[in-house]
Amino acid sequence: MTNREICLKAAQRLREVGWRQGAIGPEDGPHCMLGACRWVTRYHVAAAGEAAYAAAYAAAGEAAIAWNDTPGRTAEEVIAALEACP
Repeated sequence: MTNREICLKAAQRLREVGWRQGAIGPEDGPHCMLGACRWVTRYHVAAAGEAAYAAAYAAAGEAAIAWNDTPGRTAEEVIAALEACP
């Protein structure tokens, strides 16, 4: 699976189970950006991390966890970043 495929599926997952900040989230959601990518890859941490970081860097030039957890960040922004992942 490519980074883009992971990110698109992660965006869909966030729409389905919700988004959160401050933690990866449980398997059944809600998830943070990285947590959604991890869920899509069935917890293949390297692939999930690469996809999440690609999306966050493309959106804002920041690491995924810090970007996801920025105060005021919205689910819509995270989903948009995942959908824009190269």
